[in-house]
Amino acid sequence: MNNNYFPYKFREGQKDFLNFILSNIENGGVCLNAATGFGKTPAILASLLPHAMDHPIIWAVRTGNETDRPIEELKIINEKKGSEFFGLSYRGKRDMCLLARDLEKEMDYNDVSFLCKSTKECEYDFDYIDIEEFLKEPMLYSEILKICKDKKICPYKVQRYLLPYADVVSLNYNYIIHDGMSWAIRREVPFEQSYLVVDEAHNLQYACMNLNSDRITSGTISNAIKEIKKFDAKDIEGFISAMKEEMMKIHKEMDSNEKEFDVTNFMKIFRNDDKFNSIHKYGMKIRRKQLKKGKRPRSSLYHLSNFWLNAMENIDIEGIAFIKRKERKKLAIEMWDMRSSVILREKWKDFKGCIYCSGTLNPIKAFAETIGLEKYNDKSFHFPYQKKKIKSLITRNLSTKGEKLRKEMAENYIEAIKNFIKIMDANVAIFSSSYRIQKSLLKNGLKEIIENEGKEFFLEIEGMSGDRARRILEDFKNSNGKGVLCATASGRFAEGADFPGKDLEGIFLVGIPFDRMNMKTRLYLDYYEKLYGKKKGNYYAYVVPALRRASQSLGRALRSKEDGAFFICGDKRYQRFFNLLPDFVRETAEIVEPREIPEKIMEWKNHI
Repeated sequence: MNNNYFPYKFREGQKDFLNFILSNIENGGVCLNAATGFGKTPAILASLLPHAMDHPIIWAVRTGNETDRPIEELKIINEKKGSEFFGLSYRGKRDMCLLARDLEKEMDYNDVSFLCKSTKECEYDFDYIDIEEFLKEPMLYSEILKICKDKKICPYKVQRYLLPYADVVSLNYNYIIHDGMSWAIRREVPFEQSYLVVDEAHNLQYACMNLNSDRITSGTISNAIKEIKKFDAKDIEGFISAMKEEMMKIHKEMDSNEKEFDVTNFMKIFRNDDKFNSIHKYGMKIRRKQLKKGKRPRSSLYHLSNFWLNAMENIDIEGIAFIKRKERKKLAIEMWDMRSSVILREKWKDFKGCIYCSGTLNPIKAFAETIGLEKYNDKSFHFPYQKKKIKSLITRNLSTKGEKLRKEMAENYIEAIKNFIKIMDANVAIFSSSYRIQKSLLKNGLKEIIENEGKEFFLEIEGMSGDRARRILEDFKNSNGKGVLCATASGRFAEGADFPGKDLEGIFLVGIPFDRMNMKTRLYLDYYEKLYGKKKGNYYAYVVPALRRASQSLGRALRSKEDGAFFICGDKRYQRFFNLLPDFVRETAEIVEPREIPEKIMEWKNHI
């Protein structure tokens, strides 16, 4: 075994983990299920770095914030092993464009990309840099950004110069799965010679769907009409106005809040490539004008044309659905691409070898099929927790099943939560299965119950900003064992947030986080049933994603071997899906009545 680059003393399972990669990386995909805290990142790097000179490592992550982790480990490897590997955490123009930062406007990738292309003489452009200055050690994106700010040169362009020298490049999934973005990387780092590592790989299915989907509203069309009035283009104005009238008619005739949208019939009226190409050109003019005024280069004309040109190309594609939805006084139309396995299947063939890892990859067969992975070797690795420090309960007579949470059931949940937080006397989290369930609990007095017990109440609100979430997280961790975090199993705190040690010692799951059975979910189930059959399709599209969310939520409290926690799976249906729960729950679980919760917590406390 080649473990020369593993920078730590091996813990339980890590040698087997590294060995498994070395034995299988040349034989197709490698799927690894191991919880956060296992040490996946240094072990994977140690297994691949001996080949990095000829075969660079591309490390793909879900969010930009996660790109630094493998580069931080690479720094440690260099320090402890005396190696000189170079790597960088690569960010897109949105994060790396100094010109966009100077404008101090909130911009997305498309805005900044347009800004870059439209600026003929950028003050941060350069013809020459001393590349050796950047190659002394692995670099986080923030380190590259700082140096470039000081030198007044373009950080994004510097990154591009650095790519061919990198042994490890850490970046967002989109640079792998989106054809329009991947060229920027593969031109400098040939995919066919590279090893790909996909971290938190259970997110791939949804990342792919979100990337290829889009939506417009009747508000988009109203704004487009305002924009086109600035030009002498009566025919285009009439075309868009007719579209608005048709959408208002559709909105008025809808007898429910959400339905499948007949895009074929709509396009019989409005399919006109020349018109949409003209709308696109006018949208580009608006964007350029916005930039000249120092504003964000947004245009509803541009968005409208892109949406319908894309829709026309995808009308008859199996796995792409169109949905119409009432949103207050507006009508929204969404194009939703469900074809994760179809789109991703060809991507994996581009690489020399692929590793997919996550703490919630199980069941691996379901994961592999939904991302189009045909040939792979897989293994699950046991999280090295101390069994005596963990206790799990599955409650009888509690369930969130149904369209609404009945008042009596909400009160039963609140009583169980009250007993939980009172006896625990530690930082705990209440993860509701949805915002709908969370609102029902709050309506029935959850906040007041928590505060009456002398606890600090922290609430995750749907759509809250990242800055606000960070403040809540910091305040919760500093609440000295008196904090109760109320969040959802589909929110930002249930995945990606770390709560080591006493930051979080108890978790109560209110229900199972199934997708709400709306039109979107039904279309998704129909598509998966066509692909895999009714039973397997329902399992892959509905059951497995819900239990992965539940498992991610439960995993927040265990970040190292020393951590302990008390878990309550608050829904009797967890008994049906017992095999899909994490091993630390299955091996410590007991089925109880809600009234037994205080007694079981005391038994656990006395035991540890």
